[in-house]
Formats: sequence, C-alpha cells, structure tokens
Amino acid sequence: MTDLRGKPPGGSGGLDDAALLSVLARYVGTARAQGILLRARTELRGRPATDSQLITRLVEGVRSFVGEVESRKAFAELTRAASPKTVEAIEIDVKIEADIARARLAARDICMALGTSALILQKLATVVSELARNQVLYAGGGKLVIRPCASGRRCMHVVGSDKGGGIKNLPEIMSGKYKSRSGLGLGILGTKRLSDKFEIETGPTGTRIEVEVNY
Repeated sequence: MTDLRGKPPGGSGGLDDAALLSVLARYVGTARAQGILLRARTELRGRPATDSQLITRLVEGVRSFVGEVESRKAFAELTRAASPKTVEAIEIDVKIEADIARARLAARDICMALGTSALILQKLATVVSELARNQVLYAGGGKLVIRPCASGRRCMHVVGSDKGGGIKNLPEIMSGKYKSRSGLGLGILGTKRLSDKFEIETGPTGTRIEVEVNY
C-alpha cells in the first residue's frame, strides 16, 4: 500500500508524497488530495512511470474539482515541487513549419513550470512563434533558446539566431514604415511591442534577436 506520508516503495520517480499533498490540499482540500494521490499512484503502480506522468495524473484529478486556471496553477506548483531547482533552458532547432508549433508548446511548458499568468504565457508563445516563423520563411531555419532570466529576475529570456542573409531595411522596418506583402516587418515589430527588452543584430551572415518578457 502506498504510504501517503512519504515516498512510496517502488513508486514513480523520487517525488515526496508529503510535498505533493501539501500542494494538492491547497486546491481541493486534504481528503480529496489524498484520494487523488492514492489513485494516481495506484494507476501507475508497476509501470516505469516518470515524474511528469505522475504530475499529469494529479492535475487530471485536480481538474475534476476546480477550473482550468486553478488547474494550471496546480500544475506549476507540482512541477516546482518535483524540480525545485531552476527550470532548465530549452533549445529548439527550427527548420520547418512544424517546428513553429514545437517552439510555441515549449514556451507554454516553461511558463507553466514557472507559474506565470495566462497573459504572460500568451505573450511569450506569440513572441516565440513570430521568431520561429521568420526563421523558417526568410532564413532557411535557425535556433531558439528559451530560459528564465538570470539572477532571480522574474522574466523570460529568448534568443533567436540564424545564418540567413540578414534583414534588409531594418531601420525602416523598426520605424513601422516598411510594408511587405510577406509580413516580415509586422512580425518583427509585433515581437518588439510584446517584449520588455528587444535587441536585434543583423548582417549578411545572419540575424540574432534577443528578447525578454517580464512576469
């Protein structure tokens, strides 16, 4: 039988049940929290389950009693309980259209792990999508790195880099005067407007865009 006061023998990952119960109880109460955890542990018993699979089951249980907003908060807290260390950077190689969706999902995941608001999640996902789309359409691909800002600052840091031919008419684009049928100027300008910090370097050997979004 699972011991809800600590780690279960042979349980998935190394998560401490007391820490998980503490989080769950804040959203559904102690009795329901114990039931959700016991059910999740029972369903995963005997399987090579990961910590993330356990957390997914727990959030599904929480969602039965609370709304989506509270469920997202619970997910973020459970993730922090599972990985109290700093959230690691996510690197994405962007080459095709499908990678744009991957980048957007990565932005969502890192925001949820940090417990940001839905507004910040949407802003970061949009910024990342625009950067990835520009890389696919105009530079033949590139790379994105998404990470929390250093030194405990409450912001997300994104760097997009490529080895394309650079962005022509950059001053005109940034002033909002450049009109392009392809939408290049709108994407870059929109990214700047959504960002709390925006820096761009471009030339014949490629482009590097650095963005911060506060939360």
